[in-house]
Amino acid sequence: MPDPDRTFRKLVNGTLLVLSLLLVLTGLGITYPRIIGPATLDLLSKGLALRLHEILWGPFLVALVVHVLMRRFRRK
Repeated sequence: MPDPDRTFRKLVNGTLLVLSLLLVLTGLGITYPRIIGPATLDLLSKGLALRLHEILWGPFLVALVVHVLMRRFRRK
């Protein structure tokens, strides 16, 4: 039987990793739209990158707080 604590930790860690990478990508899309636009086949314009960057901050902060609290209050 899988350990539910381990499964939850993996889910939070994976979510935080994906959100971190997306924040970096959208941040680069805002700062360097002439490089990131063609690199993403023009799927990520500067305007879309800015909107996504603003939207992703909330879920990123929630995942970060859960991650920190998990480490702080983990069972031994």
